Amino acid sequence: MLEKVRERLVSLGIALSNEPSSTDGFLLSFAVKKTTDHINNQTNLDAIPQGLESVAIDMAVGEFLFTKKSMGLLDVSSLDFSSVVKQVQDGDTNVEYAVDAKFSPEQKFESFIVYLQHNEVDFVRYRVLTW
Repeated sequence: MLEKVRERLVSLGIALSNEPSSTDGFLLSFAVKKTTDHINNQTNLDAIPQGLESVAIDMAVGEFLFTKKSMGLLDVSSLDFSSVVKQVQDGDTNVEYAVDAKFSPEQKFESFIVYLQHNEVDFVRYRVLTW
């Protein structure tokens, strides 16, 4: 999963250090482990189901970016949100995202992190009861 998380970060325009001993490498490994443990604990499964793989990847990316920002290692103003879809319409349902110029890079980043971190509704289908 670590490699898929790296690919997702690169696809979002986030540059990563290729040094295995770098801060990025440690934070990324930690984010993947934390996300995997969280999903396994919530579902009572030993492995992440295939249906939750993309959710796990996004959650790990969100955890990584949130941690980097919290540590002062990420300049939010340098991130490019211009490629983010502004509006999605399906039939009579219309969703508009907060990517207008009136929102600061910080607000755009916070919205993106919330989107990436998902909520536990995604886990319900995969939960297993234990005694």
